Amino acid sequence: MTAEDLSTLLREHVARDEPGHFPDPGAAIRAGRRRLRGRRLAAGVAAATVVATAGFAAAQALPGSQSGGPTTAVDPATRRALEDYDPQQMPRLLDEHASAVFSRTVPDLPAGVFRASDGQGNELPPKWYDKASGMSISYGADTDHQLSVDLSHARSEAEGSARRYCEEGLSGGYYLSCEVTTEPDGSLAITKVMALRPLHGPGWMAVPRDRIDRIDPDRLWFQREAKVIHSETFLTYVRETVHAPDLATAQAEFKVPVVDLLDLGTDPVLVIPEPPTEPGGCGPWTMPRSHVTYSCD
Repeated sequence: MTAEDLSTLLREHVARDEPGHFPDPGAAIRAGRRRLRGRRLAAGVAAATVVATAGFAAAQALPGSQSGGPTTAVDPATRRALEDYDPQQMPRLLDEHASAVFSRTVPDLPAGVFRASDGQGNELPPKWYDKASGMSISYGADTDHQLSVDLSHARSEAEGSARRYCEEGLSGGYYLSCEVTTEPDGSLAITKVMALRPLHGPGWMAVPRDRIDRIDPDRLWFQREAKVIHSETFLTYVRETVHAPDLATAQAEFKVPVVDLLDLGTDPVLVIPEPPTEPGGCGPWTMPRSHVTYSCD
């Protein structure tokens, strides 16, 4: 996705009087990608990758020379974890590792809620965990202080320039802060803060910096996210989301330090293998009842 595509999608999403109901901020952009892909297909352009996961990503992350940093690759500790991978153990492992870190600063952490999803974001039953494109654990979903960890395979969210990702989000006003770092395990991390407001149904909508003052303070939320790119397809998102009337209050309400977000984001045990593809080979596996078909033409 080009910078022009990204800007167009963001403008279209914010301009809509009644946006669609997305389960997370990134779903708006992922849905926009699907619209763009449909336009290109209609024009006779082949689409080889289907984009869908839980977790917010505005489309450009980084490996290679475009970012001026190292090419990402799964580190040895993560490779060892994949060799012993058991999808049925992931609910326990995600909860154990996430709660151990979050509890350092949030001692009254509520019970975690696990979710596994296919290539279109449909929730999977345990029998299909081995085909998951994403897995997540969340805490406090119905409270004013929410925490989550998402493991995701999405090639389009792990490509492009990290610096440009931050620059465009900052210049467009969608990111209130954004920083790129290279972690000790060789992974690349983007840490950012955004303002959000809930939609009328489930989901969120990003609030640009210049519109924050126009939103009812009771409807304002702020999210700090660490997005860690491990390979050409695998990413981890760790988020803390708080209900606050302004950024200054939100900064005081954030309990989990960035170093802990990154600690979880680089945990080598928190990994899932790349999912199988659809029979046609044009996208990640989806549940049979999702009625999604892919075409390479």
